[in-house]
Amino acid sequence: MNNKHNPGISRRSLMAGMGGVALAAPASAAFPDRPVRLVVPYAAGGGTDVVSRLVAQAITARLGQPVVVENRTGGGVVGGSEVVARAAPDGYTLLVATTSHTVNPTLLPSLPYDTERDFAPVAMFSEVPMALIVHPAVPAADARAFLALLRARPGAFTYGSAGVGSTPHLAGELLRLLAGVDILHVAYRGNGQALQDLVAGQIQFMFDPVSTASALARSGSVRALAISTRAPSPVFPGVLTLEEAGVAGFDCRTWNAALAPARTPPEAVARLNEAVIAALAEPALRARFAELGANPGAPMPPAAIGAFITREIERWGDVVRRSGMRPA
Repeated sequence: MNNKHNPGISRRSLMAGMGGVALAAPASAAFPDRPVRLVVPYAAGGGTDVVSRLVAQAITARLGQPVVVENRTGGGVVGGSEVVARAAPDGYTLLVATTSHTVNPTLLPSLPYDTERDFAPVAMFSEVPMALIVHPAVPAADARAFLALLRARPGAFTYGSAGVGSTPHLAGELLRLLAGVDILHVAYRGNGQALQDLVAGQIQFMFDPVSTASALARSGSVRALAISTRAPSPVFPGVLTLEEAGVAGFDCRTWNAALAPARTPPEAVARLNEAVIAALAEPALRARFAELGANPGAPMPPAAIGAFITREIERWGDVVRRSGMRPA
């Protein structure tokens, strides 16, 4: 309201009104003052869902408000991502993004949102290495022997994944490109089906998060020959990484990060980032992550997460194009 055009309002009244607004601002600006929704674009019970629920529980106490996980699986990860991209940019709706978030811009060029412009990075949750696991009948005792076998018998070995563009699929295509091997891909409707066929001997190998791969390896249903990241995994002591086995530059993992709608206030983003970083430093949460074979996300500021996502889009976009990957 302009005092020049309202001569009936005195300067004292105007200043008093401004003072009232100033006093009310801290209460209205307090974040959060209601529950926060964490949208997970995957089914309940999967790795991303479990990690998200652990983080949600850990940051609830720090934020002073419930953080509620909502599984939105319609349309694959695109459906849940669109919900968040179109949500009010107030910090109360977050997306748990994974590697697929950075693959889709190249794999699915007609997305209903822009992967970078429509989201604001908030915090890293976790990173999970994968194990290259084979059926026990595969005649290779370690990664080097397996690579030699693949090169000696081009086109004879088939690997499975949770679907086109999934992280296990990316790992398989990265192996094909970097190791120069001729392997065949079978896309399943989820990792569980692929694992069933691997155990049954219908496919010969696949990449699987170390948490589920370790249980199968202990039972003797599969053998773990290599780790997908540059660093070894304590879940499989003594198992070489693929880079150590001779595949230079091989590094592939599943990661989880929280994103908010673009234009979310920086203060809300900072509050959420601080809460997640503090939660991931708690011994109890780190111990639970270790049981899952997950590594706590690096304590990165939002800008660094944005730069990481940009690099991932460029990196996996190159793999998608070079491999000729097409949506199912």
